[in-house]
Formats: sequence, C-alpha cells, structure tokens
Amino acid sequence: MRIATWTPRSSRTVRRMSVLAIACALLASSAQSVAAAVPPANDAVANATPLTLDAPLEFDSTDATIASTDPTNCTGSHGPFPGPYYASVWFSITATSPGALSVSAPTTQGTPKDFLAITFVYLKTGTAMTLVDCTAFGNEATFAAKKGQTFMIMEAGLDGSITEDSELAGHGGHGTIIVSRTSGASHYHYHDAFTYDGCGPTVVGSSDSTGQFRLKPGRQGDATPYYFDNYEWHTISTNPANGKWFREDGQGVYRDLHITKVEGTVYTFVAQETGRPYSLTDMNGNKVFFDRGRLLTTFQVDTKGDDDLSNDVFIEGSWQLLSENGSHPGFFFDGDFCDIVRDLLG
Repeated sequence: MRIATWTPRSSRTVRRMSVLAIACALLASSAQSVAAAVPPANDAVANATPLTLDAPLEFDSTDATIASTDPTNCTGSHGPFPGPYYASVWFSITATSPGALSVSAPTTQGTPKDFLAITFVYLKTGTAMTLVDCTAFGNEATFAAKKGQTFMIMEAGLDGSITEDSELAGHGGHGTIIVSRTSGASHYHYHDAFTYDGCGPTVVGSSDSTGQFRLKPGRQGDATPYYFDNYEWHTISTNPANGKWFREDGQGVYRDLHITKVEGTVYTFVAQETGRPYSLTDMNGNKVFFDRGRLLTTFQVDTKGDDDLSNDVFIEGSWQLLSENGSHPGFFFDGDFCDIVRDLLG
C-alpha cells in the first residue's frame, strides 16, 4: 500500500527566452484544448447504458465525472464504504421475469486502467430511485427482481482513505459488468462452537459463516470449473475466567480468474480475493489487524479431471502471491498468534 533560478546574460537572450516561453505556452494551450477529456455517454444517470442479461459489457470510466446528485455514502449489505467517490458511470437492466439477479463488475483485471470500485444498485420507481444495495471490494450485489422492474447501477472509484492504495483509488478506469440470474448459485450458512487451551488460558468461542458460491462451467469443454465465493464470517473468542474477549471478522469475494492446463489433470490457477478478508478487534474496539484491498495469487491443483472440488489435490510449493493492493497486515503476520491471545484474553 506513492527551483531553479537563472540570470539573463544579454537582452538578446532575454528576448529569445521570452519568445520561446510564449510559443511553448501557446502550444501547450492548443494541445490541451485538443486533448480535453470527454466524459463517456453514460456519465449521467439519465444516459445510463442498457444491459442485456448474461451479456458482459466492458466499460471505461477514466474520463467520467461525478454529479451533484450521485450518492456520497454507502452502508450496504457488506458494511460501510463512505465517499467521496470518483468517475461514476451508469447502467440499467429491466427484469424480463421474476427471480434473483446478480451484478458483477470486476475492475481489477491486470490492465493499466485497473481501479477499485463501488457498486450502487437502485430500483427505479417512476422518476425516483430507491437504494437496493451498495458493495465494494469485489462489488458484487444480489437482489430480488419482479418482472418489468428496472434497476439503475452505478460504478465509481473509491477514495484512497478506504483502499489505502493510491494507485487504484481516486479515479475510474476499465471494468467489465454483467448481470445474470443466480440460479446456479448456492447459499450456505454454518455455525460452529469450539474450545482450546493451547495458548494458556482456556478459550471458548463461536463462529458463523454465510455466503453465496457459484461454479461456472469450464471453458472449451474442459471439466474444470471456475469457483466464485461471496463470503462473510464472524468469530468471537472469550476467556470465561475473566470475561475478556476479541472478535475476528471477514467479508470478501474470491474468484478464479484464469485456469490453464499444465499436463494431465494438473492446472495452474490465477485467483483474486478482494474485500475485507480479515480483521481482529479487541473488546475495546481497537483493531489489531484490519486487512482490506486485493490479493492476486497463483497455485496449481490436480483436479482429477472432473468438476468435483472435494477430490482436488493441491500441489505443494505452487502457491505464490502475484500482487497486493491495499493493506493486509493479518495476511503477512508471521508471529505467534498465541502471543495475541494471551495479550487480549490473559
């Protein structure tokens, strides 16, 4: 998670420099007027680009602007992502049948115009719009739709105070947006209780995990599926002897970006995880760790030639971190976690 001074030596030199300066200023002014940025057609909500179900659409919001009527704050299904926002572009989709819809708009795809975005989804009701949801760091949103309802979708850049990555913040860029049915998605919810004393004090805890995952069929007839997981989890650990506790939380989006066959049934995966995958907070609200941003990784798996993830075998030594955007202190922590447990619960 980026005066020089001079003294004229003669009147001739002064005149030459003055003429050159004027010429350069005129040239710069001319070039600036020629290269003036032109916002995209869907820069305003009134000119939203219509989307077709299941049809991905690439967009470039580099030269987009922000309108005074655009949203300035988000408290959505995955928590708060406050503004300001940058370079907003608008899209629309009209449901042709009832059911759940999912919008996906990845904006970190390894291009020079990558940026971290936020997605706003509104239900259009006459001339008004009602907020349905807003999400960032993966900017996936799922919502119920009735036949004939029209939804307005805004994509905009996040501020550096949220991303902690100036390279991917404060501007728009390139992205791909798609709205699809979620019939292939599966929801999950798990609850677990645990006890351990390996760090000294006896710790009791509970954990809840929820999310939605999808398996997208492999390409060109290959059985290896692309995995997508929009997850959220919360864990609370307590020392019953003194009542002290801490919590761990995570929310993010994991997706397989590229799958390449190496040989036989061994494949190389390139995967991306965006969001707030890990935080550790003490009982007074102080954050010990707060990971957020984007992690791009690669690894190899022996898939056994089928689409059953349960029999996949990870190839030891193949995992690599390709790039990191944002801040991930918990991910890079290489100390003894028991020291943290004893400090917070002892």
